[in-house]
Amino acid sequence: MIVCQFVPGGELVQLFDMHCDTLSVCYRSGASLCSNEQHIDLRRGRRYTPWCQVFAAFIPDTLRGRAAYRYCCRLLSFAREEEKRFPQQLSFVIDRAGLESAVRTGRCAGILAVEGGAALAGKCKHIAALAVRGVRVMTLTWNGDNELGHGCLSSNREGLTEFGRQAVREMHRVGIVPDVSHLNEAGFWDVATLSDAPFIASHSLSKAVCDHPRNLTDAQFKELRRRGGLVGVNLYPEHLGAPDFEAVYRHIAHYLSLDGEFTVAFGGDLDGTQLPDGWDGIAVFEDLAEYLLKKGLSEALLSRIFFKNAFDFFSATLQFDENRV
Repeated sequence: MIVCQFVPGGELVQLFDMHCDTLSVCYRSGASLCSNEQHIDLRRGRRYTPWCQVFAAFIPDTLRGRAAYRYCCRLLSFAREEEKRFPQQLSFVIDRAGLESAVRTGRCAGILAVEGGAALAGKCKHIAALAVRGVRVMTLTWNGDNELGHGCLSSNREGLTEFGRQAVREMHRVGIVPDVSHLNEAGFWDVATLSDAPFIASHSLSKAVCDHPRNLTDAQFKELRRRGGLVGVNLYPEHLGAPDFEAVYRHIAHYLSLDGEFTVAFGGDLDGTQLPDGWDGIAVFEDLAEYLLKKGLSEALLSRIFFKNAFDFFSATLQFDENRV
């Protein structure tokens, strides 16, 4: 059993972050996941015990078709190469047993995600192929249009395409969690109608607090809560509405006012955003935890938000059944 806690004095010791772009940034720059100049590396992440991190293979809107699929596969191969180079620091997990083993042995429990369903190149067979490669989360779109549907910054207000609906059903079948961050609202509600299974918004804030196209309405948050899904609070200043911890608090407090105690987590979007001055990469979560404690959130509640909600969700949903792929 994993016990979530703070040390005396309120210092954060455990972290489960549902979204970063570090994998893609390191691949493009030739840097290592172990030690780099980005927001996250394995060396600095060891300040949290346990530490679980979703690493996204980001597919830009400039890539489509076979090129997008090949690029995604190169990113995933890079992730596995880094795992082999640093086996004492990193384990990419595909099921609950792997998650618990990584946590128990003090390694970063990495979960592979794809950010941008364009990686599928319009072919359902690629979903099973990515599942075999270890992908357990897929953000259906980025900001623009792709074969599955339309991003939140697209001018198209329609929902999922027919292929998008087929893809979501197939994701549920093979054990990939659909992620609706970046998806437009019509697409969100299409995802909600396709299955009773939970899904997530890995790095999305509240539109009621900051009226940005990337943020979720209260109705969307309540649906994710009702379904047993998760919403990861991100640290993107433009989505927050202000570059300070008070803005982060406002989004969390609003989600909590919607009975979100078991729904709110973190998806910081580190290495996918320009952090404000003084926000020191992955170490920012320590400072943020201290700030939220001072704002009156209890240690038990913060343990849920920083770790336990996401750990419980992925413990229940991570699966790999070779007979399904």
